[in-house]
Amino acid sequence: MLSVQEALGLDLVAPSLSCCGARDQDIITSGLFTPWGPESCPTLDQVMMMASSTTSTTPTVEEERRRRERRKVSNRLSAQRSRARKQRRLEELRAEAARLRAEKEGLATRLRDLARHDLAVRYQNARLRAEAAALARRVLATQRLTMMMMMPEQQRQAAGGPLGLASLMT
Repeated sequence: MLSVQEALGLDLVAPSLSCCGARDQDIITSGLFTPWGPESCPTLDQVMMMASSTTSTTPTVEEERRRRERRKVSNRLSAQRSRARKQRRLEELRAEAARLRAEKEGLATRLRDLARHDLAVRYQNARLRAEAAALARRVLATQRLTMMMMMPEQQRQAAGGPLGLASLMT
């Protein structure tokens, strides 16, 4: 099996093929190996600039502390706003519950009043029905009496007992 160096045809020791010109440096293990050739390899200055730029981008301890402190303050304010929203919502719900309780009490009072009125109307209807039935009986008795009075005397005695005002009172 061929090694990577043999497969690519690279002479790792020859300075002409070395990407950075370092004689005793292994190209692959140096981290600067590219399969595109020496012209695309970074120079030593470029490598040093990349290394220094990575250290300058890492935040210092003081910057990290400030960032954490800002985040802590931001989180504290966010939590405070969240608690205030929850408190407002709780107050709204309590007000709505009180309003609904008052509405329920009003509806219960109205229902009791309507039930009393319904009962009074039912009693009055029953009384009026009884009165109507009594009046209907009196009208029927009056009609019978009128018909009997128009009959001749013989037919009246055959029809039944004495006729008088007492029969109308029942």
